[in-house]
Amino acid sequence: MATQPKIGRSIGTSTYPITVGGSASWNMKRDYYRSASTGGDTRVEYRDLEFKGVAGGELLRLRVIANGLLCATGATVNAIHATGRVAAAGTVSGALNAIRATLEVAGSTPTPGGTLAALQLDSNIVTGATMGASDAFVRVTDSGATALQNLFNIASVTIASDTPTSLVSTHADHVSTHLIRCMVNGSAMWLLATNAHT
Repeated sequence: MATQPKIGRSIGTSTYPITVGGSASWNMKRDYYRSASTGGDTRVEYRDLEFKGVAGGELLRLRVIANGLLCATGATVNAIHATGRVAAAGTVSGALNAIRATLEVAGSTPTPGGTLAALQLDSNIVTGATMGASDAFVRVTDSGATALQNLFNIASVTIASDTPTSLVSTHADHVSTHLIRCMVNGSAMWLLATNAHT
């Protein structure tokens, strides 16, 4: 007899999910909180998943599945939509992020191994798929009336054992040896890159 996965709590099933319909908008679940604290950090939800064995896993996995014809016509489907909002009368003295991804390695002189990243972008597309010319790992848009002026804001971070030794470095003029394809305003363009160090 096969061992079934253990589930602490579940709402609905894959066969009988909680279902809504009609043409109205639905919020399946929505909670409201407010912090008026003058110090410290307020977190709505804080979870830790500690791995002590060799198995892998995830603290949170979200899936949104387009399982129909022409889903999201004139709309958008997102597995995650994170908004960091500054209200009309609000200001920010520190930093506000819609998404913050932090890679942390603890210890005094650690050698964690593996392939570590604060953010991994992955594609999982079947053989024979016909992808559109505008499909990309990263898409940047301006939804509001005022556009952002920078694509990146990169600190000149020191790299201990590489040449150049900074994430952002000055360089002599080098011939471009590689091109990175991008779509800009619907047209294909290329970022110039070189394998020649400073």
